Amino acid sequence: MPGIFSKPPIEALPPALLPETIRADMLRLDMVHPQVSGNKWYKLKHNIAHAEQQGIRQLLSFGGMHSNHLHALAAAGSLLGVKTIGIVRGYADQPLSQTMQECQQLGMELVLVDKKTYRRRYDPRWLDELAAQYQAIVIPEGGNNSFGQKGCEEIADFCSGYDEIWLMVGSGATYSGMSAALSCDQTLVGVMSLKGVDELKSELLANTSGHGEYRIIDDAHWGGFAKCPPDLVSFILRCDKLGLPLDPVYTAKLVYAFCEAAKGGELDARKRYLLIHTGGLQGRAGIKELQAL
Repeated sequence: MPGIFSKPPIEALPPALLPETIRADMLRLDMVHPQVSGNKWYKLKHNIAHAEQQGIRQLLSFGGMHSNHLHALAAAGSLLGVKTIGIVRGYADQPLSQTMQECQQLGMELVLVDKKTYRRRYDPRWLDELAAQYQAIVIPEGGNNSFGQKGCEEIADFCSGYDEIWLMVGSGATYSGMSAALSCDQTLVGVMSLKGVDELKSELLANTSGHGEYRIIDDAHWGGFAKCPPDLVSFILRCDKLGLPLDPVYTAKLVYAFCEAAKGGELDARKRYLLIHTGGLQGRAGIKELQAL
């Protein structure tokens, strides 16, 4: 898909959000493409190339009702003329989220499965059955495989000159990929979007393959994945007025956590900080207070 993706700009985080002594920038991956935006394209690009090499024109993956990954996959499939299938944790009598409605509009076939069935998404036998049934390449949830991590290594190319890089962590693909590519004098800080994931946190920290320093914050999820309480909505609206659009699932929580660390005196005025905007702005449509904006 050459020629349709833009180089992501780096912009200053609005100074009004931070103490005077702290300055930070944001890598606007949300601006690489209107639909296949953020880190999602980096996680998908080598998976898609692998499918093309195999001569397979169907792509299947997994996600919940608010999955930015499935939304990006559906958009990529629409652009490429490739069929996409989403195995979604949900029930037939449950209203589809705005994100899933847009996946359908982009041509994705949604297959709703209950929680028990969805837990099998790492079962090799079931994955083989799905691949055969849909004649598809199966991409793990969140694009978290070697192809996805390879693509995320490329994000580190935009991070040179920064002491600390902050990003949200979902499946862990971006954190793992970037950890392999950062230099030894850089620190990678992950902010978990899910609660109760001590095992994932430990696994990510144990498997970092680069030479930098690594840290993960696990208490800034606002109650769990895709939870967006009123105070977080208010923060998003404040950032809107400052010219910084944030999504409610990932980047709003990242920016808030960073600002709280700055206000709490946990950051160093001598350091250069970079936050990663991972896209997903279409998720704003699922929050009533953000729908008209």
